Amino acid sequence: MGLLDGKVAVVTGAGRGIGRAYALALASEGASVVVNDVGLGLKGGRGGAGLTGGPPVLEVAQAVVDEIREAGGQATPDASDVASIDGAAAVVETALRAFDDVHIIVNNAGTWTETTVEDIDDQRIDEQFAVHFKSTVGTIRAGFRAMRTAGHGGRIINTVAGVATSGEGGMAAYCAAKAAVASYTGTAAAEGRSLGITVNAISPLAITRQSQRFFFDSGVVNPSDEAAIRHLAPEINVPLVVYLASDLSEHLTGRIFRVTADGFDAADPIRIKELWSTSNDGVASTSWTVDAVASHKSEIAVELPPDAVGRAVETYR
Repeated sequence: MGLLDGKVAVVTGAGRGIGRAYALALASEGASVVVNDVGLGLKGGRGGAGLTGGPPVLEVAQAVVDEIREAGGQATPDASDVASIDGAAAVVETALRAFDDVHIIVNNAGTWTETTVEDIDDQRIDEQFAVHFKSTVGTIRAGFRAMRTAGHGGRIINTVAGVATSGEGGMAAYCAAKAAVASYTGTAAAEGRSLGITVNAISPLAITRQSQRFFFDSGVVNPSDEAAIRHLAPEINVPLVVYLASDLSEHLTGRIFRVTADGFDAADPIRIKELWSTSNDGVASTSWTVDAVASHKSEIAVELPPDAVGRAVETYR
């Protein structure tokens, strides 16, 4: 039996990279998966310039669906453009049409455009807030309604970025949008508590088609170092996301976790910690699994009072 048997999961931006790894992993644990991806390429073939224009390309999501089905799982493709509230809600509607329910939403879709504080403009702000923030708002709104109607709880996992708090030159609009997602995660967690819906977030790490520019151009990783590239493959984020998608994490909500590397050599461990916690350094391991995350939950997540999220919201009302 799988950890997610009988569950229905939505993963946005799941045609490639980190999202694809999530979709395959959730399906391998028994979830029926909606694989969403608009299927567009990157301008110039590299991250930092945004997506190419044109109509959605369903074949990108379909390729992942085919992988899942060939492995014996259930999945359906979706090429909705999630860069609007209604577009994001359409992915949840696909889940309801195809599988009659939704239990898990992973808001992974995103891109980034290079933007400094001097050349930032309306277009780049709007683009970044659309694909990151509006997409998260749209799936959460539709997901809450569906989960409330069905009478069961759910698991929502958003995507933020460590650079949203530490800052990164040339990523002004991106960092601002990701910070908005982080803030919204806490609000949604507080409102979802009475419904049994947990809302957490992850700041993932991986070398992908969008992030490789940072790793390679900065000299952090040599493009010919295959061992280092494998060390930072999208799959390193999977154990934490599967854990947060399962009932093993029902005690956690409103939390933001970071997956980071202690080093870039193949033998260096991967560390999981709370992004904004100063009370511990999380846990590092060279062999993360879902069970390992669960066994280290008290070391990874700072213990909070059961009503901490709710009380935080009341404080600001």
